[in-house]
Amino acid sequence: MLKPKKNITKKEIQIDPLLETIDKFQAKVENNKQFYSKIVIGLLSIVILISFLIRNYHLNNNEADTSLGIALISIDKGDYNTATFQLETIINEFESTFSADLATFYLGKIKYINNEIELAQQYISTYLSSNSSKLMNAAASKIMADIHFRKNNLSKSINIIDLSLKNCSNSFNCNSLKIKKAFYLIKQGDVDVANTLLLELKNQKDIDLSHKRATEELMGEIAG
Repeated sequence: MLKPKKNITKKEIQIDPLLETIDKFQAKVENNKQFYSKIVIGLLSIVILISFLIRNYHLNNNEADTSLGIALISIDKGDYNTATFQLETIINEFESTFSADLATFYLGKIKYINNEIELAQQYISTYLSSNSSKLMNAAASKIMADIHFRKNNLSKSINIIDLSLKNCSNSFNCNSLKIKKAFYLIKQGDVDVANTLLLELKNQKDIDLSHKRATEELMGEIAG
């Protein structure tokens, strides 16, 4: 025998857990509409601010890259006065960009060429401690090592080269650094160590012609 259908009362509908949860949530939203509106506005403001900062970051980088390219053209022309002004402008206006770090290196190089040793050391030291130093690390390290060589601090020169060699992955740059190290070792009187290093370079396959020539010249200097 079929059981009679149960009539669902209005009271039972009203206490349905799901409906009750929805009602409570809606009531909470209505009562705190101003609070939630502030949260939404705050989140939108953060998104807009981040988008603005990212856009400015890319614009600054692009403008800094263009300015650096113009400065490098001045350097190629030998116009160091103009290049110095352009590089200083990049450093001041585009601080913390990759191009500003490179500008610091090139400014140090110009000071080194102009025999302004103390200023060169300041700029090269700043570049070597920057986040972008990997690109021109070998070149910057050789300049810094030579600055200390001029100050008769050969041990410091060799330490700088050794530090750069630890992070060196390009064979051309590594060989260039090793030749510099051999030169300083000879000047320091460590002829045997220098000769061992030079023999390793000489026995390398496909060594760059300029490096091979420099290696042979230093070996000739040892031989007398």
